[in-house]
Amino acid sequence: MNLPVRLAEIARVSPGQEAIVFKNRRMTYAQLETRVNQLAGGLQQLGIKSGDRVLMAMSNCPEFVIAYYAIIRMKGIVVPISPQHTINEFAVVIKDCQPTAVITTSELKEKFVTLKEKMNVSLKIIINDPDSQGDGFITLEQIFEQGTGTFHDTKYSREDVAVILYTAATAGKPKGAMLTNYNLYSNALTFSQLCRMTPSDRALLTAPVYHAAAQTCVMNNSIVAGATMVIQKKWQGAAETLKIIAHEKISFFFSPPTIYNFIINYEDLDKYDTSSLRIALTGAATMPADLYEEFETKMKLPVTEGYGLTETSPVVTINFVSSSKKPGSIGKPIPGVEVKIFDYEDREVPQGQVGEIVVRGPNVMKGYYNQEEETRWALRNGWFHTGDLAYFDQDGDLYIVDRKKELIIRGGININPREVEEVLYDHPDIFEVAVVGVPDAVMGEEVLAFIMPREGKKLDDEQIKKFCEGKMANYKIPRYYKFVENIPKTSSGKLLRKELLNWISKQ
Repeated sequence: MNLPVRLAEIARVSPGQEAIVFKNRRMTYAQLETRVNQLAGGLQQLGIKSGDRVLMAMSNCPEFVIAYYAIIRMKGIVVPISPQHTINEFAVVIKDCQPTAVITTSELKEKFVTLKEKMNVSLKIIINDPDSQGDGFITLEQIFEQGTGTFHDTKYSREDVAVILYTAATAGKPKGAMLTNYNLYSNALTFSQLCRMTPSDRALLTAPVYHAAAQTCVMNNSIVAGATMVIQKKWQGAAETLKIIAHEKISFFFSPPTIYNFIINYEDLDKYDTSSLRIALTGAATMPADLYEEFETKMKLPVTEGYGLTETSPVVTINFVSSSKKPGSIGKPIPGVEVKIFDYEDREVPQGQVGEIVVRGPNVMKGYYNQEEETRWALRNGWFHTGDLAYFDQDGDLYIVDRKKELIIRGGININPREVEEVLYDHPDIFEVAVVGVPDAVMGEEVLAFIMPREGKKLDDEQIKKFCEGKMANYKIPRYYKFVENIPKTSSGKLLRKELLNWISKQ
């Protein structure tokens, strides 16, 4: 069983069930299945073969769902990436995975034309915009017309790679986590069963669907359960989200803690009927205890916290606070997934002692694409090493303490500080730089850059922000700057980020 096979099964059993709602568009499972088949056949007609990588650079929309399932159905490999990427960030992914095609928007098409020419790659550019027809681009609608409403029977292997998700690395280039049919289907099915999802549920997709959590916890969760997915193109503020929850009778909602903060602080919250909500799930970043309490007080519903990583498809643990009564815990491992706490020599530590979270189970990735050494290290001794520090309490509930990794989590999105530093080092007047995450009441963490200017040079915040524009996605550009005379390092020259963070905490 894989995700497209499950979709076909739901379409046979409940063809008239509402599958997708997007603005004024409503699509049944039978209609979704037909569109997936049409696109799968059309992509084959276009010359895309089994094993070919297909980039998807789009915001939330029905076409993302259709393309994701169609590519897997015809045994291609989906590579979802953020449409907020700069041209340089797109180039890194293209160079690594060598895609055959990209499905994107009319706003981004010129970036991919430029990349195709500069990198001298054969890349089919497919535009999700009928108005682009005749501009020399292939449109999704043209490809739909090439396919049919049925697709030939295909034999799938559970070990076939279905999706490659690029995750921020603490050193070097981003790493592409290879997730198999079994990784994705087993994780979505187990998660759906834990949430007791049924066809009567209505899930709101607001979080970016190019991220692992939104794919599994909302998109795939909904389809596996035969539920309805209501799609928001992007976060448009608390008022719009609350309006959709009330109007569409949303029962399942997922977002990072940042969004919950915006919702509970919205002044007209009481005007919206949110009584249909059954599960409010959060993940991607730690949720403060006071935010838990305020949300439950105002919304009459506890927040459920999950923990996972891109490499684990992503769900590892889940905490239904309504039953555990333990806000702040990330809960217990989901069925079929093993979690242990290891020390630095990969020995299991006693209960209550802090160590690294390691994971084993059907959700753990096949490996990193084109990175054998990184794969061996991450999966050493048969366990995936997460880089997160935690401990188990006496009831077997898990508590995150810290991250061994240096990643910054801003609004639920991972940012590699070294990637930001590399851009800043290109500034001619910067001698040394160090980037760290600092606590922020709204975003969870914000990006702070410590900058040591070259001798005799003067810099200011706005000058550096302007320099960064176009060189990295806007959310990665540091919000805060500290101009210093030196940056602490070890005798071997290694940056001491913790000393910088300690210095901040004393200010």
